[in-house]
Order: sequence, then C-alpha cells, then structure tokens
Amino acid sequence: MSEYQHRLLDQCLAILGQLVSFPTVSETPNRALLDYLEEQLVQVGATVTTQMGPDGRGNLLARIGPIASGGVLLSGHTDVVPPGQGWSSEPWTLTTVGNRAVARGTADMKGFLASTIVALAQLDPDDLRAPVYLAGSYDEEIGCVGVQELLPQLSEDPLFKPELVVVGEPTMMEPRHAHLGKRVISVEVEVDEGHSSLAGAQPNAISVVASLVRSLDELQTQASESGSEFSVNCGTVSGGSQPNIIAGSCRLVFEIRFGKSQDPDHLLEPFHLALKAERQALSPTGGTITLKNLASYPAMATDIDSEAMAAVIRMADAGPSKSVRYGTEGGLFAQALAVPVVICGPGDIAVAHRPDEYVELSQLQRCIHFVSATIGRFCIDS
Repeated sequence: MSEYQHRLLDQCLAILGQLVSFPTVSETPNRALLDYLEEQLVQVGATVTTQMGPDGRGNLLARIGPIASGGVLLSGHTDVVPPGQGWSSEPWTLTTVGNRAVARGTADMKGFLASTIVALAQLDPDDLRAPVYLAGSYDEEIGCVGVQELLPQLSEDPLFKPELVVVGEPTMMEPRHAHLGKRVISVEVEVDEGHSSLAGAQPNAISVVASLVRSLDELQTQASESGSEFSVNCGTVSGGSQPNIIAGSCRLVFEIRFGKSQDPDHLLEPFHLALKAERQALSPTGGTITLKNLASYPAMATDIDSEAMAAVIRMADAGPSKSVRYGTEGGLFAQALAVPVVICGPGDIAVAHRPDEYVELSQLQRCIHFVSATIGRFCIDS
C-alpha cells in the first residue's frame, strides 16, 4: 500500500469513527449525524440541503459541480439496527481488529458514506462537467421511509437527471443489478372475549390468525416447490391475555418478497380467499379482520446490458453482476427517476445486523477507488 493510499484509509477511518459514534437506530434522531455530514461535505465544496421529517429524523442531499443534468447520485442510508447483545467491543466505538473495522453500521452502511466523502475530497470541483450528488436517508431499515420523502423533490426537479444511481449497500464491492421487492402487512383480528369454557361456541382471535398463517405457509411451500423467487414469512404473532379467556384480539405481521415481473396482489390471491372466508365466518358475531400495508418497496432490475451498467462492471472489476435477495432503496430510485441503478458497496451483508459487525479495510480502499472511478466516468470524462 502506497503512502497516499495509507493516508486516504486513515482519513476514511477517522470519518467512519465519527459516523458510527452517532447511535442512529431507526426511528431515533439522526440530526447530529446529518450536521456532521454537512460539515464534511461543505469542506469539499458541496452545496448541502437537509429535509427534516418527524422527531429529529431527516434526509440530506449534497451536490458538487455544476447545476446541470447528468452525473451520478451516490446514495446511502444513515440509520442502523439496534446493536443487541453479544458484542466483543463497544458497538458505538470504532475498533480496529486486524484488517477489520468493527462497530454497528460499519458495513450497513456507514462505511460507504465515509469512503464516498474521502473520494469527494480528492476532487477539484472545477473539473466536473456534470454534478456529483450524495444522498443520505433516514429509516431505511424499517421500510425505506425517508427516501420516499426525498424522491418527490428530486423527480420534480427538471435538472435532476443523473446517468446512474449507486446504492452503497454491502456487496463486497461486487456490482448487483437486481433485487426483490417487499411488502409488509399486518392482520388484526378482533372478536368478543369470553370464558374459556365457551371455547368452540364462539370465535377465538388466535385461532383465526392461526388459520391465516397456515394459508401463508401453504403459499411458501408452493413457492419453494415451484422454484419461484417469491417468499412469504410470518414474522410476528401476538394476542390473547390469559389461558382461561377466549382471545379477543390477535395481530399477525408478515412480509412477501417478489421479483420485478411478479405482482404481489396476484401472488397473495389464495391468502385473500382464506381471509374472505374467515371474515364471512366472523360476520354473524360482529368480529372483524383489518389489513394494513405497513411498508413496501418495489423490486429492481437494471438492464445488465445498458452502457451505464457495463461501465460499472468494468470499474468494479469484480466479475459479472448478479441479483440479491435483500431489498434496498434502489427499486424506489429506479421507479421514480427512470435511471439505471446499481447496488455496490463495501462489506458483507452476512455480518450486517449482527454483533461485531465489521468492514474489512481493503473493502474501504476499494470503495474509495470505485467511487473516484465512477465520478471520473460519469462526471469528468467528456
């Protein structure tokens, strides 16, 4: 490693250390982190705007270079999942262990934000023929909430037309052109409570939910047997109060993941038929079943043969692009902006959301190089 590369890595680790020190768990304030990002970005010549949402949470959008169409948008979310138990070190303090930088958010995805700031610091804004944008969103981990507030503002700007969006989720710096979409749905069943001696004579909310869970499990079995890429998962069930009381309420939350060519409403038709039957059975007793969409984002499928995608694959130099099963903000960017989107960032998704989350130092170096090359290709080269 050259002295120059050492210096860039040291700068990246210093910024990453600051970023992970902000405990920006989803649904908690991220304003202090946004202020730090703004301070760093202004120093490298960026124009920065923030869009504040509820309870001290907000989005950031920075631009370096001319007010013009074209260029590239680099995007990352600022929130992280709770640290949980089982850490070998303090989760909000960056710890270097061998070739790893350890802390909550290092891979998912503050390592990308830190690497991007270092790459931007190497720029001369006067060299840019097209703008470089950096977006930082809030509450991605609970359903891509923040970016859905930012996108209308971007799509309404006639000059905001980047040639490429890079979402820096951890891919081990291997480009990814597609991911599944997701919808999260809650089912709430309400019936009259009663003495348990009347079991069988009146409906039980837990039993109704259990029947609906069986219909969803049957859907998953069919998907697995047919080799379909869609999946259904029953995530949480809660209800009832005492063993000697017929449960008056029960709540199920489940998700469905689906491909770009799949319609989730069509996939869920067997479930909706089961739901209709349960509602009809409850109707004489006054029982109700309420469905709510809690969160959703679309699937993404960038044309792998597009010029932009081909350029990214060459610059990443990590083999052909593949798809991923986890979701990102990429599908929303592609839907709103009609622009090629690639997922490419430092770190391994396998260590995200786990104790001792880490990013390898070599991944940060590769990310700095990749971001610099991407800016050169889309914002500097004529």
